[in-house]
Amino acid sequence: MNCKICQRKAVTEKFCRIHLKAYKNIVEKYDCWRKALKISWREYLSEIEQNPLTGEWIKEVASYLITNEETRNGKKS
Repeated sequence: MNCKICQRKAVTEKFCRIHLKAYKNIVEKYDCWRKALKISWREYLSEIEQNPLTGEWIKEVASYLITNEETRNGKKS
């Protein structure tokens, strides 16, 4: 199975090793952002995607999650 983003060999059902690490970082940091800015998961992903200081892999995962309407727990909204 291949990564849904880059087509590298996937280590989970969706992501390769690199994109999985980026996904875990996004999920881990959300609580801090939510508490500080009172934003939804989707708003958080949009902020990540638009931030010029965000790394490319993180942006790719955020874009994937937005495009596929993923919620915080990985299920479609």
